[in-house]
Amino acid sequence: MRMAANGLEPRLEGGVAAVARRLCGVQAQDAAAARLAIRARTVGLVAADVEAEPGVVRTWGWRGTLHLLAREDVPWVLSLVAERENRSVASRWRALELDDGVYARARAAIAERLADGPATRAELREALGAAGVDASGQRLPHLVRRAAFEGLLHHPLDGTFAALEPLGDPPPRDEAIAELVRRHAEGYGPAGPDDVAAFSGLPKAAVRAAWADSRAPAASDEASGWLRLLGAFDPVLLGYRGYEHVVPEEHVRKLNELRDLGATQIALYLQHDAKDATLTRYGELVIPQVNEREAAKT
Repeated sequence: MRMAANGLEPRLEGGVAAVARRLCGVQAQDAAAARLAIRARTVGLVAADVEAEPGVVRTWGWRGTLHLLAREDVPWVLSLVAERENRSVASRWRALELDDGVYARARAAIAERLADGPATRAELREALGAAGVDASGQRLPHLVRRAAFEGLLHHPLDGTFAALEPLGDPPPRDEAIAELVRRHAEGYGPAGPDDVAAFSGLPKAAVRAAWADSRAPAASDEASGWLRLLGAFDPVLLGYRGYEHVVPEEHVRKLNELRDLGATQIALYLQHDAKDATLTRYGELVIPQVNEREAAKT
């Protein structure tokens, strides 16, 4: 049932925005992975379709990371995450000598530059410098991220920054959290409040207060006999507190053993009918080759 809710089997009808809406956002820190996540859940779309879709916005959202969000979802998502994420970097802002005064000047300069059209990172840094704002090093990404949390800009998949048209006022916070709980159940159920908290980065207490058991779908057997090749940071992995819903506990243990051996980045296929065989073959064929290659460097 989770795979159906997540749009993997059967695939979702509709386009890019339909996927982003169903999943309450698609992780998009890695632009290529975001395109793959959309493709795995639709039919006939290519990368260019994802980039050209006007119904989605790439901005900082859940857990303070870049997500593809349905355009109409941006106001209420930002209303839940912005204040918390800004507080989480307060000490870093002090270390970078950033404050509200610096940000006010930066915000005005960013808005003025983006009013003329999309800008690259270098072009934004130049515009800020012309306004007397030091945007060197990590100061620029921190200033841009805060502006994004205010809904001033977004960060399209082509790597530029662009002005974001006003999208309306968000609902009250309790209504926004209730909407998150409802939408997460639709896109990831069966799930629980701790899964919602892990997905969103919101406090568990706030999520649990909004949780309604009657809305949680009942568990059922997953469909079998199909295969999807998924990119990194796929929603089916990031939508829950852990990975037991797709990887049995004994496999997690094996992956932890590989991690302890130094394999810090591992990509596997999500294959319902042959999980054990896939992991075994990976250990038999791939890991020995990696070890031989590393040994040859010494």
